[in-house]
Amino acid sequence: MCNFRRSSEYEPIGDTTNQVLFNSSQDEVITKIYGYKYNKKRTVVFHFLCILLAFIPYIILCWYPRYKMIKYKRCSLNIANIIFLSDSHGRCEIIQVQTSLANVPNLGQISVRYFLYQHTKYVYHCDEGNFIPLDAFIPFGSLDDILENSEGVSFSEHQDLLHLYGPNKIDVDVKSYWRLFVEEVFNPFYVFQVFSMALWCVDDYFIYAICVFLLTLFSICTSLYQTRKLSQDLHDLVESSNTEVAQVLRPNILAGHTEYSVHAADLVPGDLLVIPPTGCIMPCDAVLLTGNCIVNESMLTGESVPVTKTPPHSSSEIYDPKIHKRHTLFSGTHVLQTRYYGGEYVLARVTRTGFDTTKGALVKSILFPTPVGLKFYSDSLKFVTVLFFIALSGMGYCVYLYVRRHAAVRDVVIRTLDIITIVVPPALPAAMTVGTVYSQTCFDKTGTLTHEGLEMYSVVPSVNAQFVEPVINLLELDRKSHLIQGMATCHSLTRIDGKLTGDPLDMNMFESTHWDLEEPGLDENARYDLLGPTVVKPKEKCYQNDNPAGDFDLPYEIGVIRQFPFSSNQQCMSVICRILGDPSMIVFTKGAPEKLKALCRSETLPHNFQQRLSEITAQGFRVIALAYKQLQPKFKWKDAQKVKREVVECDLSFLGLVILQNTLKPETTPIITALHNANIRTVMITGDNIRTAISVARDCGMVNVHEEVIIIDVKQDSADQMPSIQLERLGSGSISGESVINLNDSVSNTFILRISKTLVFKQKLSFHYAYSVNVTDTISAKSGNTANIDICF
Repeated sequence: MCNFRRSSEYEPIGDTTNQVLFNSSQDEVITKIYGYKYNKKRTVVFHFLCILLAFIPYIILCWYPRYKMIKYKRCSLNIANIIFLSDSHGRCEIIQVQTSLANVPNLGQISVRYFLYQHTKYVYHCDEGNFIPLDAFIPFGSLDDILENSEGVSFSEHQDLLHLYGPNKIDVDVKSYWRLFVEEVFNPFYVFQVFSMALWCVDDYFIYAICVFLLTLFSICTSLYQTRKLSQDLHDLVESSNTEVAQVLRPNILAGHTEYSVHAADLVPGDLLVIPPTGCIMPCDAVLLTGNCIVNESMLTGESVPVTKTPPHSSSEIYDPKIHKRHTLFSGTHVLQTRYYGGEYVLARVTRTGFDTTKGALVKSILFPTPVGLKFYSDSLKFVTVLFFIALSGMGYCVYLYVRRHAAVRDVVIRTLDIITIVVPPALPAAMTVGTVYSQTCFDKTGTLTHEGLEMYSVVPSVNAQFVEPVINLLELDRKSHLIQGMATCHSLTRIDGKLTGDPLDMNMFESTHWDLEEPGLDENARYDLLGPTVVKPKEKCYQNDNPAGDFDLPYEIGVIRQFPFSSNQQCMSVICRILGDPSMIVFTKGAPEKLKALCRSETLPHNFQQRLSEITAQGFRVIALAYKQLQPKFKWKDAQKVKREVVECDLSFLGLVILQNTLKPETTPIITALHNANIRTVMITGDNIRTAISVARDCGMVNVHEEVIIIDVKQDSADQMPSIQLERLGSGSISGESVINLNDSVSNTFILRISKTLVFKQKLSFHYAYSVNVTDTISAKSGNTANIDICF
């Protein structure tokens, strides 16, 4: 939901200036908003002056749209029919305010004043004296409201809401070639070229003018083709994930609900959406009300890992799609399968439609990106500006000479203006355009350096708080060991159309145990009731020599009673299980080693835990830690369904490390080498262990083998304390002396960092930076001495 606020950053003039806080998927942008009214007298005078000045003001106003407001009269927002917007990036837009009668939930039929900006509808709020997003004008209710008032909307209510919210469409406008051409030729560079070619024609330089004209025409056509092609590709991509038809339930006095097939564009917030058992492409954002859904959200996250969505529990908490994303089906995502009792409906309530959805926000971030200040363009403008001033001095000198020699006025004007076209290269914009367009074919989007899948390498068990030798073949381990049990149960795998699917890491880890996974029920869509848990058991043929006599009274099976899904904030996941025949339940937790270290009892951790972890990750391996906790016999099934996550994930016993490897793609190293040869900076952004990232960087050539790497750990324990930096040097040598940098000049024995960019310290958080560094002096700290380190970004 978008929020709004007043800001004192800008001083309002009376009641004419307010600010809108845009809340998008990318960032927040504060926009200054001004109110104006149409003024006939000013408009007539404005157009008369433009015609009188040979239409030149029209061209200038294309470059500086803020000055178009001289046609209108400034007024308060509550009576304005013209809105002028100016965002924090300097972009301006003039928008007309519209008025219509609308039935607004909880307000009835009222006159609504609104405008559309970047596919978002902003409505005037009388109490705030400002225009606010429609989502803020009609905020979400609590989870209780959503669960209790889920009858859907009637036909009359549907028409009112459709009029208010607009159609549920995400359309990318593909501009015509003529419109693109007009926008392109009014670029200041091209206007200067037209002036230069006209001047050359007057001076009989026809051949040169024609050559520059053909080069300019070629650059414009190339740019137009590339721009329209990218726009068409985006349109086709968005269109391919759109849904044509949806099933909804409408209230019926006699039958309760009646199912209708409607066009997806006619969906409105409040509609009761029926999710088909075989899945679908979500046409809108909706909160799940009944049943479970297995969803592929790769369109939004890039990860093709099935995610299970569940209905929310009754609560007075205000619904928020970001906070309650586990209960939200997002537009554009693929529902693979639904699960509920028998043939019951799996229902979801529509919350957002069109460009207000998460998919819509993603498309808007592409259509209206944050401007990027490329150094190439800024340097080009500086270069042209310097040349222009040189040309002015040349023009002044030429005027002086021609006047002194009593030259004709025509010759003085032509020769003087010709100085500009000589000093400032007129072919520069054409060359820049062609170079930029063709450079785009050399680069793809950012991508992974390694293969998608992970390969199981080995496990390092911990016995009596001591690491033992790594085990590559897991069949050598006792199938009843807690380590094997944890690997076989602690995952989010499920079967869809009879095929085991889930996170590649979970899949690889589970398959290495040689166990089977069975889910209750013959019909996959009916696997909803938790009374029939998922069961895992070993493949007997793989463990046939590991069964002592009399061990087959009961089959060896483990049921997964409750699952706490992986959370990026928690950096771990957990399951509550019960072994068949065992009176008590057991908890298995897996996650980042650093996280599990904090959750485990210290007496169960090996003394060399951190050292061993550093050794493994430095070789480029991915490492997952496993731990467990035996629950009391009095802990029953009902308790397992109500227990909170923090109660389960504490006081764990450490089991060991699971080691996986991820090899480089064959094209990674050659591409990195090519980028380095072109002096293009490469940056790695990863969630892996910092030493694993450094190892991969060395393998692919991002960091040379002979270069040293220093890990900088920025910490701040509390807001009233100075931040500190922990240095750790990787490679030959070591850091001697004081290794903590306190950002306080009065502290002695400190390292002085000479940093080419500003480090932003955030409170109560720890950040790791790994860069190639050039050490200018010996890294040591003696009393009264300092060391200088250049950190190369």
